[in-house]
Amino acid sequence: MAELSKLTDRILDEAKRSADDILSEAKDKVKKIELSSENQCEAKYKSMVEKGAREAESLKERLVSNANLKARDGELKVKQEVIQRVFEAALKDMKEIGSEKYVEYIKNNLSFSEDSILVVQQDKLDVVKSAFPNVKVLEDRFTESGFIEVTGGIEKNYTFDTQLNYIKDEVQGEIAKVLFK
Repeated sequence: MAELSKLTDRILDEAKRSADDILSEAKDKVKKIELSSENQCEAKYKSMVEKGAREAESLKERLVSNANLKARDGELKVKQEVIQRVFEAALKDMKEIGSEKYVEYIKNNLSFSEDSILVVQQDKLDVVKSAFPNVKVLEDRFTESGFIEVTGGIEKNYTFDTQLNYIKDEVQGEIAKVLFK
């Protein structure tokens, strides 16, 4: 019986050692898993922080770019308004042209064909009739500025509004250079 007791003790000792080994191995695995999890968490955290920093920088750049674009658009709008006022002032001055210069403007632009009919400003009707006695001038239709030459049913528009609009695109850049040096 003593041998049975020894055998039982030995089995119990081996079982205890085996349990201790398994427990020690399990604890080591738990530590490795914890360490791996911590490393993964740190890496994930670092990645998220870096991604957030990149996104914040990208957002900042977009906001700055957008603000610069809006500022440039605002400046461009103001410049266009100033240029528009220059054209409006020029048109106003042209509409107030004196009779002599008005007749000269017609001489410089009229083709003077036999069947030409003129549509002129109402306040310049008498001046034009006396300056161009051989040209038919309509007395029932008038322009706000400049004149219109009607030949064979085709109208050539020499009103100041039309002439300014015609050259507007060409001279707008030059006006901007002079105004906004």
